[in-house]
Amino acid sequence: MIEYLKKVGVGKEKWKDLTYEEAYNAQKLILYGKVTDIQVGAFLSAMRLKYATAEELNGFIDALREETNFIDTDELKPVDLSIGYDGKNKSIHILPAAIFIATGAGAKVVGHGNEKVPSKFGLTYHEVLSAMGCGIQLSPDNLLKTLELSGFSFYHQKYLNPKLASLLPKRQEFGLRTFLNTIEKMLNPFKTTKVLIGVAHNQFITKYIQIGTHVGFKNIFVVKGLEGGIEPFPNRETKVCTNKIFSISILPKELKGYIKSEKNVSVKENADICISVLKNEKNPFREWALITAALIISAYRFNDDIKESISLAEDSLNSGAAYESFELYKSLTAKSKVIF
Repeated sequence: MIEYLKKVGVGKEKWKDLTYEEAYNAQKLILYGKVTDIQVGAFLSAMRLKYATAEELNGFIDALREETNFIDTDELKPVDLSIGYDGKNKSIHILPAAIFIATGAGAKVVGHGNEKVPSKFGLTYHEVLSAMGCGIQLSPDNLLKTLELSGFSFYHQKYLNPKLASLLPKRQEFGLRTFLNTIEKMLNPFKTTKVLIGVAHNQFITKYIQIGTHVGFKNIFVVKGLEGGIEPFPNRETKVCTNKIFSISILPKELKGYIKSEKNVSVKENADICISVLKNEKNPFREWALITAALIISAYRFNDDIKESISLAEDSLNSGAAYESFELYKSLTAKSKVIF
């Protein structure tokens, strides 16, 4: 590791980029615990200051992918929800409701993540799902069966890449965002071709399209959503870019019930909001859930007709298909309940 630190950790005037092979080897050394904690911290700091190049990111992610337990979804070709693992700390999650509105409309959707991840250490959508009565499948066979039957499946990082998950205590002690935040959500553990990526800043859009292409995604949607997620802004325009020739502009209705701070909402209250939406009850978050579901549907179908996707989402909610999809997912996963 010392030779790599001498390249990236010597200050702005002298630092050099790693080659693909060097980045790959550095990541392997970290994964296998062959470096000291001080060296890990120094390397993460240096890469945070320097910013990783496309070549470095490819090396890092390929090293991680070699340690990933992939699930082959074959002809299902779900859309991968590529969301930052560090959660949200300024707004609620409407995504759990939107997922099942989308699956009720025929979409196949997959997600993955961990919790208590820096730099936000925020609430994650799978923690909200847990509060809604859902569990986490552990085995690849059960994950695939759940996807086939309910339209959704969630893969926890502890099972999809145990070595990467084992680095979390060190990352928590470091406390800041690192290049691992960028690439862990892009591992494509379900080996699918479709992805919906959330980004916090416009300058990362091209980088994520590049990474997505590298890991095998063919149809890529990138949205600068609320708190860097995929939920469109509920009160202003949201831009969605793709790796093709079209983009999407989402202009939602004003949502009077929009809650800006998690301080006002517990995880249980967030879960209750999502369940209320899925039951098609009168709820100020209903339109926001429909818009988010429509984006997922468009990414799954890979088209720019957001109005058609909203219509499909409304049919799913009004017909009860969305709630049925949620109840099926809950019944399939409840026995594997995990306490976070």
